[in-house]
Amino acid sequence: MRTARVKPVAADAEGTYYHIVNRVAGSPGDLPFGEVEKERFVRLLHWLATLYTVEPLAWMVMGNHFHILLFAPAEAPSPEETTHRYAAFHGGARAPLDPDSPQCRTLAPRLRDISWFTRDLECRFTRWFNRHGGANRRGSLWQQRFKSVVIEGVGAVWQCLEYIEMNPIRAKLVADPADYRFGSWGAWCGSGEHPYAEKLLRHLRRNRGAHTAEWTLADFARELRKEFARVQAGEAGGSTAEIEQAVAAAAPEPPALTLITRRVRYWTDGLAIGSKRFLRETLGLFLPPERVQRHRLSPPTTLVAAGATHAPPLEIHAWRRPRLGLGC
Repeated sequence: MRTARVKPVAADAEGTYYHIVNRVAGSPGDLPFGEVEKERFVRLLHWLATLYTVEPLAWMVMGNHFHILLFAPAEAPSPEETTHRYAAFHGGARAPLDPDSPQCRTLAPRLRDISWFTRDLECRFTRWFNRHGGANRRGSLWQQRFKSVVIEGVGAVWQCLEYIEMNPIRAKLVADPADYRFGSWGAWCGSGEHPYAEKLLRHLRRNRGAHTAEWTLADFARELRKEFARVQAGEAGGSTAEIEQAVAAAAPEPPALTLITRRVRYWTDGLAIGSKRFLRETLGLFLPPERVQRHRLSPPTTLVAAGATHAPPLEIHAWRRPRLGLGC
């Protein structure tokens, strides 16, 4: 018999934090998600976040399961915000939503509901996977209803974020969580920016104590590097001195060579990497000029040559491959 989900509408004045997780059906050793499937899942997550008012703060897509840390606001969006999100999400492909219509009144509370959000995400991904996953399969992909755990803001949000991001380390997929690009920390380190930077900063400041009220995302990134190093060293059986040494080594910003290596890994779906001029000249050889001009490049990585005193810094970008349509 199914039990009702714990969905406190007003766990506090603003809303509720949740840890969402689900696993695919099959044997524990089945790993149906490769790079294409993981990338697809992440893109769907970002796409649906433009419609729903739930706020993803961290996510991780593994070979047979996913984790999402998100915040659900206590209040449903206004009719005006609902119609705006609806129009932006569908891009004019559907008739405008009337703010005074029964459809709008039905949709608004769903946009802050974790069940509607996660069900939408899972259903759209399942339909895509069944069509394009190569198995010519039908039916449900997931083992069961997704699990949702209510997270207390103070302290627990930070610990949940750390737990989620450490998944690829504990699965021995990478040596550093920053090198796994299908999680939020890896995407952040790989692209140089967090997709929900403003929201993440607001929630971290809110839950890490008054002393972080003026912290920037770079400050929180430093603390996360230290936290990941502490956990890794501790789980490896390191002594107190070894753990402290690992934490101290992780505190500074990674060197430029490490950053560029990670970003090149993040750009494994890229067609070209280099300066803006190089990319536009190279891609202009076989793409229409209008497409070259309107294509959005990846965020830049800035390099400064060792020992250089007068040479300007070099910014490199990636030209990503065209994204597959997300309509399901």
